Amino acid sequence: MKYSFGTWPLATQLFGTFMSVALLMAAYEALKESFFNGQLTPWESHAITVFVTAAFATLAAFYIRVQADKLTRAAESAHAKATGIITFMSDGIVITDERGTIETFNASAESIFKYRAEEVIGRNIKLLMSEPNAGDHEGYMSKHLATGMPRIFSKKRRELQGLLSDGQVFPMDLITSEMRVDGRSMFIDIIRDISEYKQAENELHRLRQAEKQAFANIQKELSVAAAIQANMLPKGNQLFPQFPQIKAFGLAIPAKEVGGDFFDAFAFDEEHIVIAIGDVSGKGVPAALFMMKTMTLLRSKIRKQKKFATALTTINRLLCENNDTNMFVTAFVGMLNVMTGHLQYFNAGHNLPLLARFNESFGELCAPKNILLGVHKEAHYEIAHTYLAAGDTLVLYTDGVTEAENDRQEFYSLERATELLTATYSDVRILVHSLKADVAMFCGGHPQSDDITIMAIQYDPNVASREQQVFFEWSDSLSVGISEIDEQHKNLVELINQLYEEVIVKSADGEIIKEALIELVHYTVVHFSLEESLFTRYGYPDLEAHCQYHRALKERLFKFQEKGKMDSLVVNTELLSFLKKWLQSHIMIEDKRSFLHPSMSLVGRMSDQAPSTRDELAQSRRCAGRRS
Repeated sequence: MKYSFGTWPLATQLFGTFMSVALLMAAYEALKESFFNGQLTPWESHAITVFVTAAFATLAAFYIRVQADKLTRAAESAHAKATGIITFMSDGIVITDERGTIETFNASAESIFKYRAEEVIGRNIKLLMSEPNAGDHEGYMSKHLATGMPRIFSKKRRELQGLLSDGQVFPMDLITSEMRVDGRSMFIDIIRDISEYKQAENELHRLRQAEKQAFANIQKELSVAAAIQANMLPKGNQLFPQFPQIKAFGLAIPAKEVGGDFFDAFAFDEEHIVIAIGDVSGKGVPAALFMMKTMTLLRSKIRKQKKFATALTTINRLLCENNDTNMFVTAFVGMLNVMTGHLQYFNAGHNLPLLARFNESFGELCAPKNILLGVHKEAHYEIAHTYLAAGDTLVLYTDGVTEAENDRQEFYSLERATELLTATYSDVRILVHSLKADVAMFCGGHPQSDDITIMAIQYDPNVASREQQVFFEWSDSLSVGISEIDEQHKNLVELINQLYEEVIVKSADGEIIKEALIELVHYTVVHFSLEESLFTRYGYPDLEAHCQYHRALKERLFKFQEKGKMDSLVVNTELLSFLKKWLQSHIMIEDKRSFLHPSMSLVGRMSDQAPSTRDELAQSRRCAGRRS
């Protein structure tokens, strides 16, 4: 232990005092000789020296006594403070020597371990720990003293099992620090009873498990609710199989497990069908419940053609009743006479449907403005009328389409939807899936923030039976005047129709669709090779331009094959539309211009071609014929 007076060490101050006294004595002797000028007798000189030395010694002793008293008081004050801290500290304090013998045991330690201090002082600290912690602690201490490795101090806090006086075990935190006193090691153990903390921790764990289970139960219930809601929506690739003159398809993609969007399609007699789409305010379970209520009312109240307008008023009144949450619905509801094409409809604050007359672009359907459903109990709704003709297509959608947002906070927009639909082949399933895919591509990785619902209806009163419909129908106008080339073109058309059958009609799985696409690509490559060999043989002057058209299509087909691995339905519906338009245009313009060129007049029949070419054609036919 080091002692000091003030801020200087004791040895330094003693030496300083000694030197000061020595200098004073030297100065005194010099002054004495100078003052008395050698006139003193030895006895007188010694007497004066003794007297002065005694005075100096008294002063020095007094100074040292004052400093010693200060040091004693400081030491007593520090000891009192340390004792007070140890005594009144809320954590248990146990001080042990290097052998683990307890020397200090404060009041908090007595309270924790239920021992009195006199019962444990002089005993080993292992008394306060259960095994194996007691043995581990002793081993750490011994290793530290032997090697100097501070493993016992490697963590700020260790959790151990403490041992009460009655033998009960309890959890405690232990922090051990080392100090040196008179050259020997002493260890301070700070102990905290964490029983309440562990109980709280266990309770928190229990609550978290309960919360996790409750969440799982909620998710399960939401899954059931989502299944119930999905089951309420019309299903199938053809929503009106009893009416071959109507092609209808729809889908709904909720932003959460359940949503407030809906679409519906049902018939209530042999001539009239109802189509509807709606968007309930809010999202989640409340919106889903209100949505199911709305669908139930639509189906139960729209039962007669003459009471269409009054049915809507009744539905609105019933939605307003007991609507304490002030929920509402935007909706478009139409009633179509499948024999005449007469469409009666009303729009209650919903996005206007998009209508495309046969071979024309899509545009908004005009409709009178009406108040939302569920807002005003006494509201009346104005009905509008139009007639659908053969080939007319109507697309209904919710604002989740046009207001879909990307990472740049841009909206998908009505303009983009209109352009996409106009550029897509007008099969209702292709239209719906193409629009859904384009919205997803526009949004990228941005999360869906609103429900998305799309429904498409196409009217063709001239169709007697749906089975008689052909996606791509061959006609004599597509003939180039060479029977074998025409036959190949017919085979290409047939392969395209087979792909349409798998994708649209049968909803085949990805492997079957992939196989059909591979055959189509292979046959197309073989056909193009044969055409190019003929043009080369007969010196067709625009060979390179025609070959460029072939290369463009082959590159496009190969890209479709790659994209088809990710989304076969969307890619192949897009492919079908592209193939039909491209092949029609290519045959009608490029092939006819090429084969009718004077340089090709000697082609004649394909039977005049080399056997190897015919064998190649036959092989490609067999490849295509395996699916037919």
